[in-house]
Amino acid sequence: MSAGLDHIDTSACKERGIAVHQSGRDAITQHVAQYGMALIVLTLRDAFNQLKVPFPSSGWNLNWNCEGIPATDAKIAVIGMGLIGQALVKQVRAVAPNTNIMYHVPAIFRDVNVEQEYKLNYWSDIKQMAAECDILVPMCPLNKHTEHIVSREVLAMLKPSASLLNIARGGVVDTDALVEALENRSIKCAVLDTTFPEPLPKDHKLWTLDNCYIFPHFATNTVAVRKALVEDIQSIVEEFYGLGHSDKKLRQFEKELRYDLAVAHRLTAKYNMDMLVWNHISARFKNGCLVTPGRMLWSQIRPRDLVFSSSNVTADIIHDAIYAAHRDIGAIIHLHTPAALAVSCLQEGFVPLTQDAAYFYKKVATYEWDGVSDDTSEGPKITAAVQSLPGCNVLLMQNHGFVCLGKTIREVWVLAYYFERCCEVQLRVMQTGAKISIPSEQVMAKAAEASYLPDFAPGVCEWDALCEEIGTMEVREQETNMLRMRRNEFSFVTNF
Repeated sequence: MSAGLDHIDTSACKERGIAVHQSGRDAITQHVAQYGMALIVLTLRDAFNQLKVPFPSSGWNLNWNCEGIPATDAKIAVIGMGLIGQALVKQVRAVAPNTNIMYHVPAIFRDVNVEQEYKLNYWSDIKQMAAECDILVPMCPLNKHTEHIVSREVLAMLKPSASLLNIARGGVVDTDALVEALENRSIKCAVLDTTFPEPLPKDHKLWTLDNCYIFPHFATNTVAVRKALVEDIQSIVEEFYGLGHSDKKLRQFEKELRYDLAVAHRLTAKYNMDMLVWNHISARFKNGCLVTPGRMLWSQIRPRDLVFSSSNVTADIIHDAIYAAHRDIGAIIHLHTPAALAVSCLQEGFVPLTQDAAYFYKKVATYEWDGVSDDTSEGPKITAAVQSLPGCNVLLMQNHGFVCLGKTIREVWVLAYYFERCCEVQLRVMQTGAKISIPSEQVMAKAAEASYLPDFAPGVCEWDALCEEIGTMEVREQETNMLRMRRNEFSFVTNF
């Protein structure tokens, strides 16, 4: 019943086979993000320093107490970019669409897709990032790698006009170094929702500093969060022990996933991208995924036909390995379409030549074919291939086919459709034998950025229309079946 796990020995739990789950996770994420956004605005505006300051009865002028800066003009630096970090920058972007948001995570956790979605600037050096920002906001969990990540050296790099806002765990900040920085006024102020130690002793130096504002670990203190913490427990326990689904939201989510998966299968068949009963599409759900049932033509697959484990061992190995690569991968489609299959046989692989190909500019990873994927030992190799390219949305499996991966079913299906088209264009251009004009990196990079703007990202504009088309097909099928039944009934009566 907490956003953090630092008070739990997760290694000991793992050794003893004890499962650790978090209740109220969605509520905690949203409430902390909203709270953090409010504190960022107030801190940047120097609002805490204005508490109990009376409005001047005389002598007011245009320069009175206007040292603060608006969020729209600030440089905001975030340490960590997990669920709460992403929810926070989403809140910031809603208020300040063009402000400079910087972030730092270890390079292995860098996520180019998140960077593009929220227009973030990645810094590999936390101290250099600190030197540039107006406010530093740690949003990382507390563990052996992040303890005192806001160190004496990092604090020393902050400008005298910069502030620290901590709504993570108190231990991510070196408290002794912070006291010194505040006493020396080498930073403007610190706003602390958490401290170390916690609770903070009554005689601690931080209480006496007029540029330190301390809150009582208040980020999740709402009735809504407390309610979610309790109500989520039943569904977590039932899910873990396979007792059913009491959570209405979970049932609704499963229903929507099944519908989108069924639509994706039928669309693949409609646009001649299927291969009889082979290949597979999946969506992450609970501790596994919903996936193609196998032994069914894709044009016939209905929501209820999707299964939790495929009858195709290859599907299980490929999909499990790709989901293991990044936690934000929510859907996968693996196809053997003719054009993409042909490109997978080329030594140069996929070459982005057109505007449509901007979706895949520097996002196509390759994987050397290792034979039929029926050996679990191949899984780590597939995982490594996806992780080798930050922002990867396609895994081109040499002499085999391709995989599109993304957050949603609509995203991966639309990506797969466009990838096949781009491969077909590449082959047709090569077929001419003429000299090929390849767009410059600058042009492709600009087009790639525009391709992932929120209003034009893959699936945003297309999916509703595609679903409507499939719905229309189903109505036609029902009408045809009814007409066939009536004809059969008439034929029976006539023959009788």
